Amino acid sequence: MAFRNLFRKELKSAWPLYGVFSVAVLLMDFFLLFKRNLWDDSVLTILSLLLPYIFIATITIGVGYYQLHTEWRSNSIYLLLSLPVRGWKVLAAKLAATITLLIGVMLWIAASFSVTLLIAEWDKWHTDYEVLSFKPELLNLLLYSFLLYVSTTVFAVVVVQFAFLCGQLVARLKWLVVLIAFVTALWATLRVSPFLSALLSFTPDIWIGGEGQDGSFVQSGPFIVLALIIVGLTWLNGYIFEREVEV
Repeated sequence: MAFRNLFRKELKSAWPLYGVFSVAVLLMDFFLLFKRNLWDDSVLTILSLLLPYIFIATITIGVGYYQLHTEWRSNSIYLLLSLPVRGWKVLAAKLAATITLLIGVMLWIAASFSVTLLIAEWDKWHTDYEVLSFKPELLNLLLYSFLLYVSTTVFAVVVVQFAFLCGQLVARLKWLVVLIAFVTALWATLRVSPFLSALLSFTPDIWIGGEGQDGSFVQSGPFIVLALIIVGLTWLNGYIFEREVEV
């Protein structure tokens, strides 16, 4: 029950930002719809898909940091620490809320693109890029791209939360400690991941792409390692949040 209430609280506090961004994406797509005859297709794709996905991931990472910053600034951290719920559950509720909004906006970006530019340029893109001819392969690629995008964003949010909590362990030079913790977490991940991935070389490979030379096998070990690091950092963040942080 506590987790659900915390999830709803974080969802309610963060959704206006994501809502404004979604409206901005829709307006941009309508603007590009009127400019589609003047600009190249690659420019339209970058402005309507690539940049919005980059921006919303960046916003999500910033929200992950701001969630904790707000708790300290408003002194609501005292209330959170008094609740009969583990620290990792509090942080998991915050993370779940931001990722839920992230996925929702991702779907909105795709839908906005589809009902504006894709429909308007369907005949041209269907002929030039043969959209329907590689539909199964495209779905396969989109699925794994989606999982990689979301997992990478989740990892970045967890690392940012870890850095912030490390900064709260000291009374002075908090920003310096935050920066050092952030860089150290990334460095440790890059150093440890290849070794752990090698240990998991026995795990099944993942087929990404189409048939024959259009696709390739990718080792699932790195994805498992990334998931384990996310879980481990979430638990560590909860431990720091619950027991070690000075409020």
